[in-house]
Amino acid sequence: MFDFKPTEDIISMSEFRTTLADCVARTAETHRPIILTQNGRATSVFLNAVDWEIICQKLHDAETYEGFLISEGQSQRGEVKSHEQVKRM
Repeated sequence: MFDFKPTEDIISMSEFRTTLADCVARTAETHRPIILTQNGRATSVFLNAVDWEIICQKLHDAETYEGFLISEGQSQRGEVKSHEQVKRM
């Protein structure tokens, strides 16, 4: 999904603080996340809001599809209840 460029997309927290406006513009333009480091270790990811929405939608779609597959398997195994059975419950 992302064309990650470590030389451009990994920056320290202190650099991020001083270049925040540039980071916002860069993620909007490139659609690549920025990995933030603190004390030399990756700690956070800065991502454009549009890309975050896309990721959330894809996760939702995957969960919906997984739920469908589970339901389909239950149906094939006869593990379903009729509408009347559910109403009685």
